[in-house]
Amino acid sequence: MGLKEAIIRASQGNEITEIWTESLLSVMAVPDPHTPYQLVRDIQSLLTQDRNILVRWIKFHAGYRGIEEADVLSKKAITEGVVMKALNPRCELKQHLQELFLKKWQNLWDNGNTGRSVHKVLKTVHLKPVFWTREEILFVTGHGPFPSFLNRFHLSDSDSYACGEVGDPTHHATSCPLTLSLSILGNLLLHCKVCDIKESMDNPNSRKRMINIIELIIDSENIMRLE
Repeated sequence: MGLKEAIIRASQGNEITEIWTESLLSVMAVPDPHTPYQLVRDIQSLLTQDRNILVRWIKFHAGYRGIEEADVLSKKAITEGVVMKALNPRCELKQHLQELFLKKWQNLWDNGNTGRSVHKVLKTVHLKPVFWTREEILFVTGHGPFPSFLNRFHLSDSDSYACGEVGDPTHHATSCPLTLSLSILGNLLLHCKVCDIKESMDNPNSRKRMINIIELIIDSENIMRLE
């Protein structure tokens, strides 16, 4: 960074300027056409625009008066100079903002009043998508052709199935007697004891049964809903 600033300062004049640096690595990096570093590419561009500026290497602690004086001034700046805080790199700021965003999002998700059934399954927020099928979304959220959902939004006069129990997905998947008579797929329900939604979503076999159950509910909604 110091070399770049020195080149910028030198480019303001028209005379030939030699810039001496103790950094052999910097001097060797300047001619490299394949350097991956943006700072080096910036220096290369500046030197290409002004052929009167030359970058040279000088041996460190070799008794050169200018170098020794620069060391004295740099040490003085550490103890007596004005402290200046440099701007953080963009990548660091981006990471920090993302951490703050996720922390705030997590707090809202943990203490919200909506989406509680989904919260039981997805307790931690993240930016990666969750590839659920339509049926899995209906089961976890409780949305769809279920009396409990329709009644909550005043689209049905009752939240019960014809069996008399509250018609939510969990009830239909575990204990609704009417489901068993709708299809040969009803036998699946005898073995689907959904005690915990998260455990069901973590189990591939349970998820497969869940999809079949929801498909069965959707296909038979006119039979299951109260007239």
